[in-house]
This record gives sequence, C-alpha cells and structure tokens, in this order.
Amino acid sequence: MSRFLDALARALRLGDGPRRPSRPATDCMVFARIEDPLMPLQRGQKYEDPLNRALTQAGMGRVTGGGSVQGIDGTIEWISLDIQLVDLGPALDFLCARLLELGAPENTVLKFRKEGSVVAIQIR
Repeated sequence: MSRFLDALARALRLGDGPRRPSRPATDCMVFARIEDPLMPLQRGQKYEDPLNRALTQAGMGRVTGGGSVQGIDGTIEWISLDIQLVDLGPALDFLCARLLELGAPENTVLKFRKEGSVVAIQIR
C-alpha cells in the first residue's frame, strides 16, 4: 500500500514545487459587530473590500467573511465581519484604526480569543 501511495504522489507531483506555508501559531480570528445596517453589497463596498485590501497590503491579515443580521421585520440591524489577523498586537491596532477610517461607529465590538478566554473590545 505504501508503494502505491508513493507512486500516486509522484504521479500527481505531490511534494514537488513550492509549498504553501502553514498558518503561524499567532494567527487570530476576530469577529467584528458593526452597528451599521447595510445590505450585503453595501457591506462589501464600505467595509469588506477596502479592509481586506488594507490588511493584505500591510501583511496584517485578511477578511474571511461577513454577514448582515436582520430583525423580525426584515430590516438589517447590524453587520458582522470575520477577520484573520497575524497577531493581536500591531495588527489589532491597525484593524481598529482602519475600521474607524472606514466609518465604523465607535460602539463597534471586536471579539477574539486570547489565552483561552473570549475578549471583547470596542474600537476607539
């Protein structure tokens, strides 16, 4: 069986060429709750796309997703962003500053895990 897997790997050229680096252990997933009632397209234009560009260009992370939360009456109440940062130091400070520049209100909350606990902070 081992020979078969080795032959298959060679045939598919697995192990050849550049390898994708594994995620550093310092990566942190951040959930942003933004009190801005935007439809998905507007959310992307106002926050997701420019924030993703800024984070990736600075090498500080990337936006991995987002959502719009509807109330019972169907109106959008708030939006969320899922963000992967490279660290909770300069990248978190960069994220807060960039969100404010993009027009996020100061009551925007960022949630993330730090040392096994969930931490929630407001951007300022």
